[in-house]
Amino acid sequence: MATDILVPPLSQTMDSLIFVAWSKNAGDLVEKGEILYQVETDKATLEVESPASGILMELLAEPGAEVLVKSKIGVITAPGENLTAQPRPSGLPVQPGEVQTQEETSGNVTAPGEKSQGNIELAINTLPLDRQTRIFASPRARNLAKAEGIPLRELKATGPQAMIVERDVRAYLDAQKAKPAAVRVTPVAKRMAAATGLDLEAVAQTHQGGVIRRADVEAALYENQASAAQPVSIVAPVSISGKGRPVALTALRKTIARRMQESHQTTAPVTITREVDATELVNLRGSILNELTEADPRPSYTDFIIFVLAQILPRHPNLNALFIGDSLEVFDNMHIGLAVDTDRGLVVPVIHDVAHKGLLQLASERSLLIQHALSGSLSQEELSGGTFTLTNLGPLGVDSFTPIINPPQVAILGIGRIRPIPAVYADQISIRQVMVLSLTFDHRVIDGAPAARFLHDVSRLIEKPYLVWL
Repeated sequence: MATDILVPPLSQTMDSLIFVAWSKNAGDLVEKGEILYQVETDKATLEVESPASGILMELLAEPGAEVLVKSKIGVITAPGENLTAQPRPSGLPVQPGEVQTQEETSGNVTAPGEKSQGNIELAINTLPLDRQTRIFASPRARNLAKAEGIPLRELKATGPQAMIVERDVRAYLDAQKAKPAAVRVTPVAKRMAAATGLDLEAVAQTHQGGVIRRADVEAALYENQASAAQPVSIVAPVSISGKGRPVALTALRKTIARRMQESHQTTAPVTITREVDATELVNLRGSILNELTEADPRPSYTDFIIFVLAQILPRHPNLNALFIGDSLEVFDNMHIGLAVDTDRGLVVPVIHDVAHKGLLQLASERSLLIQHALSGSLSQEELSGGTFTLTNLGPLGVDSFTPIINPPQVAILGIGRIRPIPAVYADQISIRQVMVLSLTFDHRVIDGAPAARFLHDVSRLIEKPYLVWL
């Protein structure tokens, strides 16, 4: 029995993926579980395993193409199985064991009513019958179908000896034009519309058939905002001399742009900041590093903050949650996403179940995730399931900033650099190590006071890390 190869939902935030490459060729034997192809999500390039064992018959996706989630991109058949059972026309010069390949015939076969384009030739492939499907079409029909982007397998043959002729292609085009445009909505677009109160029926009225996707919802939201805005003043256009240099955006960069716009349009972000005395944390880390062996991982300040979050988030469950549509889903387990800067762009791998891991284990997993992120080898499991995100710009010399929420999460914590400053401590002027924490939260589901209490509790454990034992 044939098995369709469907694009899996490898990203919670993308309706479509970028197809990278096949690992097998048409006609190759494949085993269930072996790598079959690669796709690019908004976070990484991922390898996808074969869903079945058999013969790879159809390759419907090309490298660089955008493919919808759950769409069909190929077929795997069992040995000896035919995809179609069309009878082979008699009188054609096909030798035993040879058949015409699907949608690849380039010879000149003339049907009644069509002018001959030269000698009658058929492109014949020598693969066995059980490795082929048989579709016969005249050159004019084939060329028209190719120009209109119509697969030959979707056409009904009315020509002599089950051959597709030009009138079959035109009949198909006329039938498609007569059909009402069917409009479907992807899950991400549906969630965005629900979160923003956008009327999808109004979008469908102006949509030219096909699928309403996230980009269509974003465009509708932008138009609504533009129409609602009142002009304040008229500014003369700025004249710029010279010509800019175009820069092609990668698929990941385009996805990051969409995600940032989605975060801005679908959340009510508010950022609060707090300066924290991290002197005791700095001293504690120095003492721990002195006790470690060379084989032990070296905990960073990020690891200490993740450890702190594992103690604090259970007291503030609404921040360890996802907000989808009008429903808040709170999680008992804590899965911390870690923003990582790579050459390809920003990715957010996830450390799962942080509450059940010690400081050294967190340091080891964090280091491994960063290595995978920088090499572009993150697995789908390493990229999925985050319930709260942490981003640290301290190593880049940033004091404070405004982190952007990673929907459908409801909060993100930003960490600034640790720097020495003169401060009053125990009624005396002394040098203290301070850092700034920046918490951005979705005000639709979290009020300012609960967010401030969460930030206070995190700051308290940084200032007095020995309290972790209480």
